[in-house]
Amino acid sequence: MISKVFSVTNIWLESFTITVEADSSKSIPTIEIVWLADTSVKEAKERIRSAFKNLNIKLPNRKFIINLSPSNLRKTWNRYDLPIAVAILQLVIDNIDNKLISESIFVWELWLDGDIKPIQWIIPVVVKWKQEWFKYFFVPEDNSQEASYIKWVNIISVKKLEDVLNILLKQKELEFVQTKKIEYEDKYDVDFADIKWNFLQKRALMIAAAGMHNILMVWPPWSGKTMLAKAIKWILPDMTEDEIITTSMIYSIKWLLNKEQPIISSRPYRPVHHTASSVSIVWWWAGLQPWEISLSHNWILFFDELPEFPRQVLEVLRQPLEDKKIVISRASGSTTYPADFMFVSAMNPCKCGYFQDKEKQCTCSINEVKKYQWKISWPLLDRFDILLEVPRQKIDKILSKWKEETSAEIKQKIIKAVQIQRERFKDEKINFNSQMDPKLIQKYCPLNEDVEATLKLASNKLSLSARSVHRTIKLARTLADIAEHKEIQKEDILESLQYRSKSMFVED
Repeated sequence: MISKVFSVTNIWLESFTITVEADSSKSIPTIEIVWLADTSVKEAKERIRSAFKNLNIKLPNRKFIINLSPSNLRKTWNRYDLPIAVAILQLVIDNIDNKLISESIFVWELWLDGDIKPIQWIIPVVVKWKQEWFKYFFVPEDNSQEASYIKWVNIISVKKLEDVLNILLKQKELEFVQTKKIEYEDKYDVDFADIKWNFLQKRALMIAAAGMHNILMVWPPWSGKTMLAKAIKWILPDMTEDEIITTSMIYSIKWLLNKEQPIISSRPYRPVHHTASSVSIVWWWAGLQPWEISLSHNWILFFDELPEFPRQVLEVLRQPLEDKKIVISRASGSTTYPADFMFVSAMNPCKCGYFQDKEKQCTCSINEVKKYQWKISWPLLDRFDILLEVPRQKIDKILSKWKEETSAEIKQKIIKAVQIQRERFKDEKINFNSQMDPKLIQKYCPLNEDVEATLKLASNKLSLSARSVHRTIKLARTLADIAEHKEIQKEDILESLQYRSKSMFVED
């Protein structure tokens, strides 16, 4: 008789079903694990022997052959202890529930005393199990909180190998982990109501948040650019369940989830210091792990002092900003991560920071201003939907008692615009206007003659590239959604063009 137990492995975000087969024969008593198992997997036999001994399970004096298939996947990490142990138990115990075993997924490492050790990357594994339509999934007790947020799955929480054995021998009833409801919390450490005046700037941020548009804020120091960037994360719409699961999968494989934070239910906000390298932003040099642009998937990657970043770092962002994904290739293999983030940046217009400032004299020469600004290439600037000037406010405005619109009030407007977009794109693979490609722009953004004439005139006057024209139309579509216009109006396209101004930049 050959026993068969199912397990799961993953190569970062991609998960694969592993079949653990076990057979025994009369020979020198041993356990042999074959088919592309690395050292950590082969060491499982010693952990299993110790666990069996501490559970008073005596193995017969036979040779056990453990086969891990398919053959084209290298089996790494010590995640196969439990399925191997179950496969052996299926051979040596007669009254075990073979039907339950055939309908279940087993995974994870054993301690020497038989306890089941918690491990990370459980969310992508459970998602894979759900796709394969297995009925049951045995999960370590410490990982059950993470798994409990995935709907329509039967999660069985176990703490020891003894618990698994009792369930398989029908000495313990099946108890499933109750599915938890995702809860959202609105905590405003920076509220828009605390940012005085800056009406145009706050409207621009609302538009950016409503359509997932990239935004660059430019003006001298102390104008509030960083504070505005921190405030934007609190007006973002709540994540959908699919977005929560996708984002949590990335954090799970990076070992960034724990009991206190078993799932990512709020929009990631990843501020990056300008000393960061392109390697730390895009991928981890030692392997195929995701890094900042994937950890910010499903919303904000924030770069303060944009020209202070090395040009190589900035140019690395151009392809992910366009394709919404990153392909990492190494000698060990290749993998693809989602990188659909909202790029929020802030910068001073020159080295001293006061170019074109009305209150303080700039000390930079025009060549120094050019050299500073040219660290940001025009192709990268083209990938920003909004170029926003943020002037400094007078002290009387900062101390004003004027009642400002709160983040909660702004968020309600954004939610309405997002609902319109989700209804529009319900048959597409996107959720937001900024994600439209040229084909979808033609389909969902028809322009009447007056609007088209206005756009053509502005395009010629501002020398807009094809990419800039498309981004202008997508931004106008978001403006129309906020105003609840069925079609893009002239006022929408004019306001959209207003955010394409490069007046703070020196051109040849």
